[in-house]
Amino acid sequence: MTAALNNSSNNKSIRAVLVTALALTPFFALSNASACASCGCTLSTDWGSQGISTKEGWSYDLSDSYINQNTLIYGNSKPSAAFVQSLYANGTEIETSTVTQTVTNAFNYNSDTWGVSIQIPFLMRTHGTNGTTTNGGADYGANFQTSDRAGLGDIRVVGHYSGFFDDKTSGLILGVKLATGETGADFTGGAAAGQAGVSLDPGLQIGTGSTDVILGAYTSGAIRTYGWFVQGTVQHAVSPLATEAGGVTYRPGDAYLVNTGIRYAGFGASVSPMLQLNFIHREYDQGTGVPTDVFTGNPISGGNLAYLSPGVSVRVGGGMSVYGFVQIPIYENVGSLQLVPSYIANIGVHQNF
Repeated sequence: MTAALNNSSNNKSIRAVLVTALALTPFFALSNASACASCGCTLSTDWGSQGISTKEGWSYDLSDSYINQNTLIYGNSKPSAAFVQSLYANGTEIETSTVTQTVTNAFNYNSDTWGVSIQIPFLMRTHGTNGTTTNGGADYGANFQTSDRAGLGDIRVVGHYSGFFDDKTSGLILGVKLATGETGADFTGGAAAGQAGVSLDPGLQIGTGSTDVILGAYTSGAIRTYGWFVQGTVQHAVSPLATEAGGVTYRPGDAYLVNTGIRYAGFGASVSPMLQLNFIHREYDQGTGVPTDVFTGNPISGGNLAYLSPGVSVRVGGGMSVYGFVQIPIYENVGSLQLVPSYIANIGVHQNF
């Protein structure tokens, strides 16, 4: 009896540590950050690592996210035309659009208490800017410049362990992001195309050029016909500042993500409506390649964003399910002037073997 009580007490203590870590995750950072605060999708579709699905063995996930950043905000509000003109007058490059489509192949394996996922993204990104870039003494003023890149992104290898409790509903996350994506790409259209020393901003490259560690925790449960989960991760670049052509240095700011969600099981196993709340905090990027605000001197990067994400998962048979989500921004506060999306669309298919 004493041993049972001790085990119960230990389990409660471990669970309390995990839940506390999740609760504190968004508060560990002290300042805003990363060059493109809304360039990445924050949605969590890895149901296995959240304890919602405990099926052992191999699985494959193919997902497609579409982000159209077409709205300028400065801090937490839209800037006036007069303010934008003042930025132009002081030599600021004004981004007009960034469209990113990411197709990710994920190969997953789950055992009774642990699992690992290899996530291989392929990015297609178009970008437009009205720049004041100077090359060889020639000021291009508000000439429109574009880039159109596609290629392999930064591969992630992420593992999780859920052996702390008999029900396997809570665990830890440990992973690494590799520097496999392209860096140092130039503009492909406009006055800056092909010009030496006029490269695309580091935060808009397909890859970051850094090796990052990913740490996190998760917990999940069920209340009657509802399942729920909470997941928090921290991503930190541990490699030295990446050096691009021309001696430009860059390190992406730390990223702090918290995802929580519920799903309704009242329709049976075939159809599962879901709702997530996604929060991301990115710190300032570092390096000589990071543009700065002409008025504040702070990097034009980073921020805090929150999304409300309704979605649905449908089983189609043979171990296969399809899912779709729409992420709707409900809070945006970015460093300096940045482009944000009006929505993010996500679709995918998951196959168990």
